[in-house]
Amino acid sequence: MSLPEEKCISLDEFYRIRKDSDQLMEYIDGVIFMTPSPSTKHQRISGRLHAQLFQLLDARIVKYFMRHLM
Repeated sequence: MSLPEEKCISLDEFYRIRKDSDQLMEYIDGVIFMTPSPSTKHQRISGRLHAQLFQLLDARIVKYFMRHLM
């Protein structure tokens, strides 16, 4: 059994697809790859780091924002 043929798409097409989707995806050499969600352990560590950074920066009246990657 062979793998399906990969269809190359333009970067503009990728941007249109990504805009209309809630899936995490990457564009590499004309091919879209679905990006898996971070593991529970990764999310827990990320959340703890964010909380600690927020407390440290908030005490010094510095603005800090965490961007959701999607």
